[in-house]
Amino acid sequence: MSISTILSYLIFKFIYRIIFKSQKKISKFLVFLGSIGLIIFYYTPYSFYLEPSFWQFRRICKLNELPNDEYKYNKILGYFDTNLDTLDWEELNKETQIAHSSPIAIDYRRKVINYSSSTPKNKGRLSYNYVFLYPHSKEKFSQQNLPLIGILTTWQTRRYFLDGNEGSGFYWSEEVLTCVDVNAEMQYLRNNNEQ
Repeated sequence: MSISTILSYLIFKFIYRIIFKSQKKISKFLVFLGSIGLIIFYYTPYSFYLEPSFWQFRRICKLNELPNDEYKYNKILGYFDTNLDTLDWEELNKETQIAHSSPIAIDYRRKVINYSSSTPKNKGRLSYNYVFLYPHSKEKFSQQNLPLIGILTTWQTRRYFLDGNEGSGFYWSEEVLTCVDVNAEMQYLRNNNEQ
């Protein structure tokens, strides 16, 4: 059994004891109703009205599923107040030659270079960044030779669970969702996985 199931059982048992040891009928009813509401709220999928940032996160992730064309690129770059026409291609090429440290990651298994020219934007529980994907490392950034583009998004659920290390104790950990968790893989990665 998982820890959340055990905790839910213990909480329900504790509330059940309070209900039947209390003398007032109204307090029994309110405690019982509150416990059911609490348990249902914790296990309910993300509501549109209670957590609108989740639906914004999901909408951003779905941009990765669009076909690789100018419409997709402009939609993604629009979140960063730019588009294909205003993007400084020469500066991007200079930065890729200079900065082989943090913003570039090379995945040798897929023969892809990931380049992100900006720091992630954070909006409360939602953070996102765009990344250029190149099938070959020799290519340069240009508007005529468009690289593949994707958006990397994370959303903090604010749902904590008891976690721990081997023998070093327990701590409360927060679940963080990424685009893969909502089945929105980048177009290039999905095509490679199908081959």
